[in-house]
Amino acid sequence: MKAGEMAFLDTNVLVYASETDNPLHQAATSFMDKVIAGEILSCVSPQVMGELFSTITNPRKIKNPCQLDEAVRIVETLWEMETIRRIYPRKGTLSLTLNLARRYQLKGLIFFDAQIVATMLDNGVTTIYTANEKDFIQFREIAVVNPFSERSNE
Repeated sequence: MKAGEMAFLDTNVLVYASETDNPLHQAATSFMDKVIAGEILSCVSPQVMGELFSTITNPRKIKNPCQLDEAVRIVETLWEMETIRRIYPRKGTLSLTLNLARRYQLKGLIFFDAQIVATMLDNGVTTIYTANEKDFIQFREIAVVNPFSERSNE
């Protein structure tokens, strides 16, 4: 990733920062501190904010889910943060998502990852920060960076 380049924040990075008993919580919090300070240029979409809300309130996904008001506060705080850019699907995002699904022969839930990639591409973003590299590595149009791996911290 080039200096000054905007990168997309995947849901898991945000979940780990809010889930205090997660093994990656400290690393995610340190990473998000840099995002909040504007040292790391980043962006999110409404889809990821919805995924964040869904995950942090779901007892099947995390050990200590948030109560409704806390989850709303977390999502609103991140969404309104001035140092995190908001990007949106555009008129052609669904068509691009379907083209990615065809190109990579996608089925099932990975369609939503393709939708994230399409939203990124439609907004000129070509790098994603995620701990789930396997979910995005197949998309040759983007770079996948795990902010918690040793390679990222060198």
